[in-house]
Amino acid sequence: MVKYIILFCSIISANVMANSAPLVDPTKPLNHTIKPVKKEYRSALPKLQSILAEGGQRRAILNNQLYKTGQWVSGYQITRIESDAVLLRHKKHAYKLNLYTKEEHFVK
Repeated sequence: MVKYIILFCSIISANVMANSAPLVDPTKPLNHTIKPVKKEYRSALPKLQSILAEGGQRRAILNNQLYKTGQWVSGYQITRIESDAVLLRHKKHAYKLNLYTKEEHFVK
């Protein structure tokens, strides 16, 4: 019975000691600070559904709405509408949406 009491007390004291002192990484540099990372997320590219050509002017249907060159859709500006593709700009990057494929192409 005494053995069990000593064993119980040693387990309790080990548990108390483990909870009282937090573990420290010995390989961490002394003046280490964690810098927060600021990530900017862009919205998803709009879905190109169709391109309409009336006379010399082209319009594109993106996300079920009709757009022309210079307009904005989901944070992207339409820079050019070709016969089979639409060129978009988001900040410093340009994207090309092809009419006949489901892939987005990174231009710059």
